[in-house]
Amino acid sequence: MHLARDYIHPYKGAGGRPAHCCIRIYLPDDTRDAPVVICSELSNNPGGSVTNSAEVIAAGVIWANELPTPLVWIEHWPKESNDGGLKRLIWSSSLATRLRRERPTLGR
Repeated sequence: MHLARDYIHPYKGAGGRPAHCCIRIYLPDDTRDAPVVICSELSNNPGGSVTNSAEVIAAGVIWANELPTPLVWIEHWPKESNDGGLKRLIWSSSLATRLRRERPTLGR
């Protein structure tokens, strides 16, 4: 695996407020392996949490970076948050694939 992208990703939270998170994309060296995306909650995020907006964020990240599915999606929260830790999901839903084809806009 190698780090391919590390950036701040803007999105609209569940309530429609602008928000942002940190995205790190790791691409496999072996094409038989899945990409890994780490989505980190930022302590200065003004909008909804990454957990409540995971589908919107994932669809936007998949589309913007032209990532293949399935992929491994990992949510990360700062140590000081109540949810401090990691949550791993295998992202292979048909919804993500459909949204990727439809080029979702932020907050959709």
